[in-house]
Amino acid sequence: MKVGMLRFKDVPGKLARTVAYICGHHDIEFFYFTPDDVDLTAFEINGQFLIKGEWVRKKTKFPDVIDNAPMRNRDKFLYSILSEHSFLTTKRIGTKKEVFHKLEKNGRFKDVLIPYKLVEAEVDMQPMLDEYKSILLKPVSSNQGRNIYVVEQIESGFRVITDSSTEKYSTEAFSTFFSQNLYRRLYICQPFIDSKTKEGHPFDVRIHTRKNSEGNWSSVKIYPRIGIGKSVTSNISQGGGTSPINPFLEAQFGEKWKEVKRNLNHLSKSFPKRFQSMYNYSLDGLGIDLGIDKSGKLWLFEVNTYAGSTYFMAEASEARVSYYKYCANLSSGKAYAP
Repeated sequence: MKVGMLRFKDVPGKLARTVAYICGHHDIEFFYFTPDDVDLTAFEINGQFLIKGEWVRKKTKFPDVIDNAPMRNRDKFLYSILSEHSFLTTKRIGTKKEVFHKLEKNGRFKDVLIPYKLVEAEVDMQPMLDEYKSILLKPVSSNQGRNIYVVEQIESGFRVITDSSTEKYSTEAFSTFFSQNLYRRLYICQPFIDSKTKEGHPFDVRIHTRKNSEGNWSSVKIYPRIGIGKSVTSNISQGGGTSPINPFLEAQFGEKWKEVKRNLNHLSKSFPKRFQSMYNYSLDGLGIDLGIDKSGKLWLFEVNTYAGSTYFMAEASEARVSYYKYCANLSSGKAYAP
């Protein structure tokens, strides 16, 4: 069995090295490559193989499985050719708008789904502001926690909160703010869920789950992400930190923490199966981001494929390698997709 990892950086990172070592333990031939390394004429790849701790280039045929980064538009033709010869692990699930529409239409996610509305003009926010008084605006396209706003309706107009500032606007001034800052991209509008620590830091809980060698979902890590020094977002890439889940929940929810943990564990098992049922192709992994309000209720913030694993590289890499075996069987007809 041969596996290739397709990424866009020339130099393999920590994930590739970790996966290479684990593949070696399982007698799986592993190499790293970029789109520029593929020769579509000879159907060969000038891959990088980890040999005695060093990356060494060797030409090789297309592998059985490709652990791929999400496709860029410029590589559409390349990905289509690769998918004819290899099983590509990572599939797109759609934009935030498309995902939330699927979740809403499916009807099986009412336990965690936050009401939402697509914002194409300023007037689109008003019904939700009238009902909830405080709303969250976030871009339809994933943006690593950037360009997110909390908008509150107050007597004099509006209050706009970002990670670094709080500003008040009159109705007229807010229209100007909207036209200058939000008109260039589509936004989703939701009621603002007050998922904050006792110290006032925003947080969410990430459930990182991947499929195993049998094609079943398995929880890799459940951990809180805390936006230390932030007002709105908890995305670690924008600053912040993480913590072991049990002491965090105990500190925030006291005697209720075990109930919250049970609900998280239950969701980590039930949600991926429900989510997979909306797609006719096998998904490899999900990052499920949840807010928890003061009462301990879970709310779905976002679902990502191709979720990061910086803080638990070994566990995530072992899960990846396990899934490669399933993919190889899937492409050979020895296993069945959901």
